[in-house]
Amino acid sequence: MTPFARPEELDVAILREMYRDRRVGLTGIDPRLNASRVARSLGIGRNRVAGRLRGWRTSGFLRRYAVWLHPGLLGWVGGFLNLRVGHPRGKPGLLEQLALVDGVLSAVVLLGGWVSVTVIAPDRPSLQRRWELLRRLTGVVEAEPLDVWNVPLARTSLTPLELRIVRALRAAPEATIHDIARAVGISTRTMTRKYSALLDDGSVWFVPLFDFSAFPFPVVMVSASFRPDGDPARWAEAVRARYPLAVGGSTSFLEPRSSTESALLYVLLPSPAQLEDLERTAEAVPGVDQIDLSVLVRVVDFPEWYDRHLAQLAGAGPVRGRAEARDPVRPADRSAPDANGTARPRSRRTGRAAPPHG
Repeated sequence: MTPFARPEELDVAILREMYRDRRVGLTGIDPRLNASRVARSLGIGRNRVAGRLRGWRTSGFLRRYAVWLHPGLLGWVGGFLNLRVGHPRGKPGLLEQLALVDGVLSAVVLLGGWVSVTVIAPDRPSLQRRWELLRRLTGVVEAEPLDVWNVPLARTSLTPLELRIVRALRAAPEATIHDIARAVGISTRTMTRKYSALLDDGSVWFVPLFDFSAFPFPVVMVSASFRPDGDPARWAEAVRARYPLAVGGSTSFLEPRSSTESALLYVLLPSPAQLEDLERTAEAVPGVDQIDLSVLVRVVDFPEWYDRHLAQLAGAGPVRGRAEARDPVRPADRSAPDANGTARPRSRRTGRAAPPHG
């Protein structure tokens, strides 16, 4: 039997505990939350949690973590956009092209023809130009509007020491605090304090690189938008009542496009045959305007941009956000399977879906 022969509540519980606000989002994950702390929070034995986490690794579900610096500290802005290729076979070619575009950080591959892309740029007009460029890539037949990040920036600069810490964390995201301290040349006590501060104020983001194909069951991102009489909390409760293996997702880091409320759930389905029932369940809750389902495949990381820019900044003094920068650094219809496994069109995204780039 494989480590993930069937979905378990423990998988959802562990994933929820990994995020500081207990919802999947762009920020807030801490890979150094050990099995003992998660077990205490869940009220279960450490060995059970540790065994499940080992299963995540050995199965390939959790491949590793990427480490990103808050782009605002470099004076940059970011967002998500969704691209659709004419045929799912075109996605590998699209990923190859994305790796060459300056500012593209990651992509979430979805079942069917869609790929959700994380991109950053020096300013809003440049971010819009990135969108214009990406929608013209070979094979792209549709591009949805940008969802722009609105992630508060708690500080305006990083010291050279903090920059060295960020680079060391990128080189070894899961090394112990002691080993990172030794690599940087500081005491473990200082490293512990600096690490906590960088995570607490959102300067450093850990992005889990999941491969959802390691599960023999689908992981579905369900987003909903609501009419004025809709209640997102009631909707999530109703979906969980039928599909309890679900964890909430956060969209609070996205700029609102309108006054319409939205909600997001990640659901572990026991069987692909339940996709249509999941959609009917999500649509049937009173007050729902539109529903969108996306089956997650894997998260792809493009590390070149951060590697290059952090290397350029090393030894150049404090890293400053745009507000204080004196000399800013500048770099040069959704698909789901039908009964035959064929991708069939779905409605456009309206529920502010936030794929787990982080």
